[in-house]
Amino acid sequence: MFIFAQILGAIALFILVLSFQKNEKQSLLKYQIGSSLFFAAQYLCLQAYSGCLINIACIIRNILFKKYNGKQIPIHYLIFIICIMLVLSLFSYIGPISLLPCIACILYSCSLWQNNLNITRIVEVFSCSLYIIYNIKVFAYVGLISTIIELISALIAIYRFDIKKDYK
Repeated sequence: MFIFAQILGAIALFILVLSFQKNEKQSLLKYQIGSSLFFAAQYLCLQAYSGCLINIACIIRNILFKKYNGKQIPIHYLIFIICIMLVLSLFSYIGPISLLPCIACILYSCSLWQNNLNITRIVEVFSCSLYIIYNIKVFAYVGLISTIIELISALIAIYRFDIKKDYK
């Protein structure tokens, strides 16, 4: 099951890296729905239930947010998603480390709600840092590699879309 979990993590990684090279929120969300599905399966195989449940909440979030196609998402959707994440996190709580996916995803959800991909990319860097710690603790080795690559990909996207354009 451990090796299968790592394979699922590799598939999630591939899809996630593609998502951060999109400069359109709809494309980013579509790819992240797919990657969250594979990450949820990976964490389930590793019995890392916090990571699994939070990724399921992320799928729900991305479907709801995608529905608004660039329009401002009502605040009650954001509050609903945050409540789901908190309940799932409490349900799967086994110690402070199990809260890291929840914190990372709540921050990322708030950044997605802003409709500003510059902010989303910056918050993603911070969220990755929390997931790096979590992945080390739950032995999600491909997830760890994935998160590091995700971090690098987000930094590249920040350079491509946020920094480089300012110097042209």
